[in-house]
Amino acid sequence: MTGLTSRHPINLYYNASEYIKICGTQDGFFPDFGHHLANEMGGVWLHPIKLLDGFWLKLTDLDRNISVWSRADGFTNEPWGSRFDYDHGLSHIPVALERIQYAPEREQGFVSAYKLRSYGRGTTRLRLELLVRTDLRPVWFSDEIGIMDGERDEAVVVSERDVLVKDSRHEWYTKVGTDLPQVTIETGSELYGPEFTAGAGLGVAFRTEIELNDKEEFEFRLFAAGSYMSKGACVRTYETISNRYDALLEEKQKVYETVEHRARLEISGEAQLNEAFKWTKWNNQWLVQTVDGIGRGLTAGGPTYPWWFGCDSTYALQGVLAIGDPQLAKDTLDLILRKSEEINANGRIVHEITTIGAVPNPGNTQETAHYIAFVWECFRWTGDEELLRRHYAYCVKGIDWLLGEMDPDGDLFPSGYGIIEIAGLNMELIDSAVYTAQALRAMAGMSEQLGDEAARRKYAELAERAVRAVNEEFWCESEGLYADAVAPTAQIIPSVDDMVSLSEQHGIAGYGAYLRRLLEQVDDQEADRAWLLNKNWVIVTPMEAGIADPDKARRALAAMRTPEYVGEYGTYLSGIYRQGTMTISTGVHAVAEAATGNSDEALDLLERLLATFSKALPGSFSEMSPDYGCVVQAWTIYALAVPIIRHFFGVRPEAHERRLTLSPKLPSAWRGKSSSLTGLRVGDAEFDIVITPKEGGGSLLSVRNEHGWQVTLEHGGERLESKDSIIEWTLHQ
Repeated sequence: MTGLTSRHPINLYYNASEYIKICGTQDGFFPDFGHHLANEMGGVWLHPIKLLDGFWLKLTDLDRNISVWSRADGFTNEPWGSRFDYDHGLSHIPVALERIQYAPEREQGFVSAYKLRSYGRGTTRLRLELLVRTDLRPVWFSDEIGIMDGERDEAVVVSERDVLVKDSRHEWYTKVGTDLPQVTIETGSELYGPEFTAGAGLGVAFRTEIELNDKEEFEFRLFAAGSYMSKGACVRTYETISNRYDALLEEKQKVYETVEHRARLEISGEAQLNEAFKWTKWNNQWLVQTVDGIGRGLTAGGPTYPWWFGCDSTYALQGVLAIGDPQLAKDTLDLILRKSEEINANGRIVHEITTIGAVPNPGNTQETAHYIAFVWECFRWTGDEELLRRHYAYCVKGIDWLLGEMDPDGDLFPSGYGIIEIAGLNMELIDSAVYTAQALRAMAGMSEQLGDEAARRKYAELAERAVRAVNEEFWCESEGLYADAVAPTAQIIPSVDDMVSLSEQHGIAGYGAYLRRLLEQVDDQEADRAWLLNKNWVIVTPMEAGIADPDKARRALAAMRTPEYVGEYGTYLSGIYRQGTMTISTGVHAVAEAATGNSDEALDLLERLLATFSKALPGSFSEMSPDYGCVVQAWTIYALAVPIIRHFFGVRPEAHERRLTLSPKLPSAWRGKSSSLTGLRVGDAEFDIVITPKEGGGSLLSVRNEHGWQVTLEHGGERLESKDSIIEWTLHQ
């Protein structure tokens, strides 16, 4: 594993374990930032509580009378942590400094290791001050459920090399300490380092003096642990970390080596894609969050959305299955189910769950449909019938909610907000309609698997009607596109002011006139009709979900390849605004192209996405392309893994039948190159898929199939089957 370097000191980084999340800037500092919790989203978090606002190292050259708070001028992002180099950030003090920071994967704490090396002549006498600011406080939305932060943090135990700190109101603890020799310790609420942080915490300073001879090295560490349960748990974690820090680092590195070798992609001549795919798998691991008493699951993004979402999960977990982490997919799905049953109980899937268990939004319409479709997808990849039975009853309720309470006119288009949460767009939207049709297909499959033939027939008939209705009612023939919404004019008019106001805030001229032209074309204000109100990226979902009529899919995708919808870094969130691009808009568009057989066009979108790789944080894609928003975002794994694995390599699993179907359709740019996907996990099996060019044309497809599954090739009108442990088939152009 090799890290990636950066020289962008004010950009953010994100270190993570399954418990700890650390976010500061790449110069090693911890400035205040954030909007959910104003100025509190950085620092060190042990969800659902924050532990520290940050930590800093001050060096004083006692002979030269120079003091400096060390500020890194070099940053290397490692999959398991970070390295900070201070080649020029120590003024004229003749020492070099390196800091290595990591959070052991399954421990509730972290380590920051420092190495000083003298390069001056003779002896260099230094005073070291390692300063920590605690900030024990709960996650966003805690106030609304009655969990209030204590007024202060209190140092309850000060030992020779460490300090135990408690929130004044709750049994929340952090213990910080060091292995520096002969330290003196000072604590105080007014004790700050180089940055004045907003948190009402405690300053803890560890000070000592050392002497270094020429080229002599000196190493020391900062340890920190926490607990949202008890003092004893905090102390035990601290002892583990401070005694086993090297072994814990090795264990963490092995975790990331395992992630690297699952679903390993190697396309010859495509070094950037291979590297980005590997890092996206590692990014995904950073976003796994365990909270004792609540559960384990994939969070949406760091540092701004470090909690669980219904919508984000049902996209991202499709990629998680493809890269071979079924347990994470099942854990996340179970967490969302439990909280939805607790909060809603009627089949509705919650929108977001904070790490303290609060639910700020009980759920948008689209995510219930998407959840149901994903349950079936998860079963096909895992073959886990127990999981299917566990979720099926709530899926039945979910369909009843979608087609009952949310569909009063019975047209199979449930109303309410979808993925695009724009004021006024709480009507019959394209994404909700498409995913409801997809969910009905999934329900037919689930019912058949569970032996309920009557339910299968019911859901299959509804699915057929829903697919037909989407293609008839949402299609805009004059534009050659699917619409954002279906609604009567009378429902659109009250939303016009909100939509025009939003466009003006974005500096969009002429949008009001555009809406007026649409309204003037309508004679019957009470009849439903299709509306292209914002030309949002979700109008591509009929092709993504595979329910678009072929001719309509061809026309819609052709229209959406234009500069109105696609920019330098991918697909715009809105063809009207043309200002924002996200990994999910580009990813869904790429899946839509690939699912319709347009591999070259899908690869073009992925290459636009690749242009944003490492723009803000080395080894990561930002939430907003090219370089802002969360520095790591979960649904990026969908954007890369689903087009490549499900469509370019053509992987279609049926784990419950011990069957794998392959229908590869590589982009033309990859023909003549070796393409491999090794360590692909499906159910209890693992496969290697390798496609290599043959002399004279065509390719050789090789499949390692050591578990004896039925492997089927569908390609060029051929259908071949084998259960051999090593399978070789020729692919003709």
